[in-house]
Amino acid sequence: MGPLSPQLLHCPQGLQHYISSSPCPGHGPATMTGTPVEESLFQIIHCYHQYAAREGDVETLSLEELKALLMDNVPRFMESLGRKEPYYISELFRAADKNKDNQICFDEFLFVLGRLVRDYHLHYHRQQCAHYCTQHSLH
Repeated sequence: MGPLSPQLLHCPQGLQHYISSSPCPGHGPATMTGTPVEESLFQIIHCYHQYAAREGDVETLSLEELKALLMDNVPRFMESLGRKEPYYISELFRAADKNKDNQICFDEFLFVLGRLVRDYHLHYHRQQCAHYCTQHSLH
């Protein structure tokens, strides 16, 4: 089976409102019970749509919506990066906005997630290395 066309992935306005106003995150119409990773993936999609619906185009994130999404949902990680990289979100937005329309569509958001996961992974390894070095007096 080939890839889905973008038209099939577009969410109609009425359904978008229903999804973004779902009272119980993770329990909307598209919820699939499954593994923690499957639930996490649904939560990421749901979160994207909730923040995209805040202003302007309900299918894209503005820089302000992306900042709010990240600061509200990964605050400790963003705070740890913020001390070292104060322009992290702006640079991430600029790198993800491939068509330079000052909006992040879902495909561009996947780029943001990839960078975020990569940076979080590096952060994790730095913590593990520091912990190991401390335990073994390697400083």
